Amino acid sequence: MTDLVIGSPIAGIAILVVFVVSGKVFRDSWKLQGSYWKAKCWIAGLIAAACFGALAFIPFQPV
Repeated sequence: MTDLVIGSPIAGIAILVVFVVSGKVFRDSWKLQGSYWKAKCWIAGLIAAACFGALAFIPFQPV
C-alpha cells in the first residue's frame, strides 16, 4: 500500500476549506462571465476536483 494519509485534522479542514472556496469561485465565475471566465472556471474546477479526490480517496488517520 501507500504511506499517503491525511494525518492531521487541520490538514483535512484546510483541504475542505479550499474545496468550498474553489467551488464558490467556479460558481461566481460561471454566473458573472467576466473576462477570462472560462479559464477561471477550469482552474477553480480542477482545484475543487483535486480536493474532492483527496478527501474521498486519501485515508484520514490522525497521528
